[in-house]
Formats: sequence, structure tokens, C-alpha cells
Amino acid sequence: MMIASNFYLKVQQFDKFCSFELSWGGGQNIGVTLAYPENLTALYQEWQRIYLRFYNTQLRGKVEEIGSFIAPNVDWHAHLVQSEAQLLYEFHHWLRSVELYEIRAVIAQVTKNSDNPYIDIFLTCNSLELARFPWEVWEMGTEFALDSSKIRIVRTPLNRRETVNTNAYHARKARILVILGDESGLNFKTEKASVSSLKSLAEITFIGWQPHGSITELKTKIVQEIASKAGWDILFFAGHSNETNLTGGEFGIAPNTALLISEIEESLTIAKSRGLQVAIFNSCKGLSIANKLIDLGLSQVAIMREPIHNRVAEEFFLQFVQALAEYKDVHESLLAASKYLKLEKNFTYPSAYLIPSLFRHPEATLFSVRFVAQ
Repeated sequence: MMIASNFYLKVQQFDKFCSFELSWGGGQNIGVTLAYPENLTALYQEWQRIYLRFYNTQLRGKVEEIGSFIAPNVDWHAHLVQSEAQLLYEFHHWLRSVELYEIRAVIAQVTKNSDNPYIDIFLTCNSLELARFPWEVWEMGTEFALDSSKIRIVRTPLNRRETVNTNAYHARKARILVILGDESGLNFKTEKASVSSLKSLAEITFIGWQPHGSITELKTKIVQEIASKAGWDILFFAGHSNETNLTGGEFGIAPNTALLISEIEESLTIAKSRGLQVAIFNSCKGLSIANKLIDLGLSQVAIMREPIHNRVAEEFFLQFVQALAEYKDVHESLLAASKYLKLEKNFTYPSAYLIPSLFRHPEATLFSVRFVAQ
């Protein structure tokens, strides 16, 4: 008998309650409702406030004013570690609620009986507020004596109106389009070197703003490159980005100049038909960007949910690319990079491991770089 390897979990908040709806296999479904902890939002906001205090320079996004007064001699590192612990304690306590026991038990039972290396849970949240939580750290296998690393949380948006393209160009070397955005206060040297290290496995094209260049020409060039007839497998962006309400997010391409996702929607649709599968936005607050790109039919999108410090972005991407070069797929590569931030860099960059997320279309096959003989 074939055992389901994927679950679909929809979490929706309605006032003071949350509904969890799990579906899997041949139409099986469990739905429960439980109270939403009133202090969880406050703990998240306090963690975010301290997180932004600690990483208060070189962020890859425009952050709302968090107050001009910075108290002297405050150990923001210690405050951030404590705030993270408080947030995660309350978050895990909520997810261990008795109301969710059956959902956890079903996932654990399938995981236990499956020969698949991973069980993927496609998580959908009905609001950005819910989506901001670090669902990836939900260790639902521990109470059943299972290896929680076998259970992976992957995100998928509420709206998925387009299908994914299954006609990937497997016969050629992978093609990567690198868009380097506004470098004000940032440095892309590490990312340039990282992606260039893949040149034996991929054809790489760089595009970005040049001082004194025309903004109109730059926008036109970006749009045209994305829709290139040769096609791309991966679109990578480094720079500033932000969430927007109606236009799918924005990313900075030059000083004081941003492109809206809605402005490149047509080019992205063409690129998808020509093989584009993966988008990586090593930039700030990418939730609405990921939601929109999966809605447009891209297979998988890696983003940072919160503002991210320039050095953290560099460290993350270096590890991500090294994993890709070892022929790991996009999800394995993202998890490897996040694990590195947690185990090797947590004293330097506390809470950074909580920030990366992978969005994926449920029908998509995870992308990995392949060696193609010349």
C-alpha cells in the first residue's frame, strides 16, 4: 500500500480562535479549533522589537521607525536570546495543545511507517500575521520519539491560480540570473563570489544598477532579461525588499528606486514557460513576494520573512550555494544553511536561523543542480 508522503495544513485565525485543517492521502481530513493565545502576538512583537534593535544597521529593507532613543549599555544580545526563548516557549506550548494531538499523531504515524527520507507538510496561513511565526521549528515528532528532522514544514500560499511548468530544461546546464539591487549600505561581494563558484555547474548572468545609469533603461533591461528566450532555472536577487499590500512586494534595484512584482509579472510568466523554477530573494520581508510568485506558478521560492542583516544574508547564501553545489535540492540547501546559522553562528547572529522560509507549489518537484557533461 502506498503511504502518503505529503500533508496539507491550513491554519486560519478568526478573532480569538484558530482553526487547523489537515488533509492527506485519499481525501482524509481532520479539522480542529482552539483558542489563540493572547500573549503570543505580544511576545512576537517584543521579540521583533529587540531583534531590530540588535540588527539595527545594514538591514536589507526599510524598517519602520523603532524609536530614536537607544538606551546606553544595554546588552541587546542577551535581551534577544531571552526574548526568542520566551516566544518559542509560548509558540511550542500552543502547538502542543491537546486539541492538536490527533493532527500530530497522524503525522507521526505516517512518518513512522514511511520509507521516504522526508515527510513534507505544506503549510498555508490565512494572514501575514500568522505567517510571520517560525513554523519551521515545530518539532511535532518529539513526543512520539521520532526524528523531527524527517518532518519538514514547507509553505504554500492561499492562492495558487497558475500551474507549475514541468517542462524543465534538464538537458542543459542550469542557468542562473542574478539581479543585484541597490547596494546602499550593503555589500554583495560574498554573494557574487558564492554564485560564481557554481560556474562549472551553471551558466550565470549578472545584472544590476551602475552609477549614473538610466533607471528606465535598467528597468527595461531587467524585464527583458527575465523573459530571455534562452530561459532560466534560478532567479536570484540580493538587496533591499519589502512587503506591499496589493502589488506582491517590491525590491530595490537602485537608490530610491524599486520594482514591484506586479511590474514584472508578465516577464515572470514568460520565464516560467521557458523553464524558470526557483526564485531566491536574499532580502528583507519577502512573504508577499513568495506568495505572489507561487501564485504565478513558480515552483519554489526562498525568502527571508523578517529584515535581515547584510552579514547574515551573506553567511546564509554561502552555505545555501555550497549545499546546491553538493547536488542537494533547494529545500535541503535552505535547511542546511539555516542549521549552520543555528549551530555555528547563533552566538554571533542570534535568532537569524528562524528567518529563512521555503515556499513551494504542491505539484512541484524540488529543484537541484545537475552535472551536465559538455
